Amino acid sequence: MKRLLYLAILSMAALLICAPALSAQDDMTVSIQDFSFSPSQITVAPGTTVTWVNKGPSPHTTTADDGSWDSGKLQQGEDFSFTFDKPGTYTYHCSIHPDMTASVKVSGGGGGGGGTMPSAGASMSASMSPMASASASAPQDLTETGGISLPLVAAVALLGGGIVAVVAMRRAS
Repeated sequence: MKRLLYLAILSMAALLICAPALSAQDDMTVSIQDFSFSPSQITVAPGTTVTWVNKGPSPHTTTADDGSWDSGKLQQGEDFSFTFDKPGTYTYHCSIHPDMTASVKVSGGGGGGGGTMPSAGASMSASMSPMASASASAPQDLTETGGISLPLVAAVALLGGGIVAVVAMRRAS
């Protein structure tokens, strides 16, 4: 019975150790089409690279409201990437079509550490690096990222492991 208790404790420890690594996402894609950003609001972890892909026939930009990035004019099929390292909410627009607006919320763990979003007009950290390209490779699409929260899974596993340990201890006595 002690083996069962040790197994439950080791399982819980393994879940806690692995959960942060399993929840990290490195890439997200936002489509630019029909004069809108889709999705128009996303939430990502620090260190995530967001790639905007122009899927429509009209040229567009992705331009941060505070000036921290600007893709320049993207023609159909072209993309632009930007890595978000610091927590905060980043609003942006298309400079050609100012009614096209959207936002990226950066929150949660990962390697980003603490920090706050600079006020509009302030310059961002140099660790946020834009990368422009017209590559054919596309990161993971946001519509395919559904699922269950890993912290929730870890909490349920911990609760379940605790129940197994209590049952094992009662049986042993």
